[in-house]
Amino acid sequence: MNRLLIIFIVLVVGCSQRDDRSESATDHPAAIERVAEKGPVQLVVRVSPIEPRLSDLVEMDVVVTAPPDVEIKPPTFGDAVGDFLVRGYNERLPDSKSKAKSENADNMRVFHYQLEPVASGTHLIRSVAIEFIDNRESSEAKGKTAFIESEPIEIKITTEQGDQTPDLANLEPMVAPVAIEQPLRFWWIGVIATGIALAVLWMVRRRRQQRDHVVPVRQQSPAEIAQAALTQLLSENLPAAGLFKEFYVRLTGVVRCYVEGTTGLKAPEQTTEEFLREMRSKEIFSAERSARLTEFLEAADMVKYAGQQPGAEQIGFSILRAREFVER
Repeated sequence: MNRLLIIFIVLVVGCSQRDDRSESATDHPAAIERVAEKGPVQLVVRVSPIEPRLSDLVEMDVVVTAPPDVEIKPPTFGDAVGDFLVRGYNERLPDSKSKAKSENADNMRVFHYQLEPVASGTHLIRSVAIEFIDNRESSEAKGKTAFIESEPIEIKITTEQGDQTPDLANLEPMVAPVAIEQPLRFWWIGVIATGIALAVLWMVRRRRQQRDHVVPVRQQSPAEIAQAALTQLLSENLPAAGLFKEFYVRLTGVVRCYVEGTTGLKAPEQTTEEFLREMRSKEIFSAERSARLTEFLEAADMVKYAGQQPGAEQIGFSILRAREFVER
């Protein structure tokens, strides 16, 4: 009976010990820890995962435990922790397991960091230093600032491929092209959109052509100009009002402008004598036409400069000569 009682006690104790070891071994199975103690303060630096990839964010917890009268100050890392960049920081509440295992759970602080590796290979997290002030009455260093530091941690950063070297021969073959079925309504939408675009382009081009197209103004010939001026002069009937000089000035002006337009002679700017001399020297008109023009201009000068009062027959003859000259 005594032997059975001893065996039972050994089994119970052994099971409890295995349970304790199992719990302590599985608290943080995928993390690297560094523990340091100084006076009343305990520092735990925990990093996970153990072998992160280059694309992972590394989680780091800095857990500081101390009696209630010890003031703990958070670590100051800046933008980087060792070879890592700091991408996130916050202070967390300690979990229930950590509180249950600590005698000073009321003064436990957990500082959580998210770190980003910048390259693959072995990275170093240097010593983490925590500043604290021991305000306990029984402490010999009461009110003085002290530091506690952890040991450095090396972390191996792997790539997606790990140790394998990429090989193009391992690539899968290209998949054959697959026709994409397009609903009929999309086809009609494309046709309508194309038609609208073409219509807009046609309208723009037509407006541009209309804007750029300039209809040339037809230039009247010297004969047409002279005939229109003669018609206008006769419609005013100046001789009936006794304006003989003005009538002959304008009548000879019509003929002179016609001569200038057809021959290039500066007839309107010359005297009758100068014009007739240049006309004969260059033989611009035939002898008969030159004689008729001479007779017409000299008769008009008698009215314009000598004050002659022409009769109806002479006026009609002058009009006939002018019209005959410009209509040939």
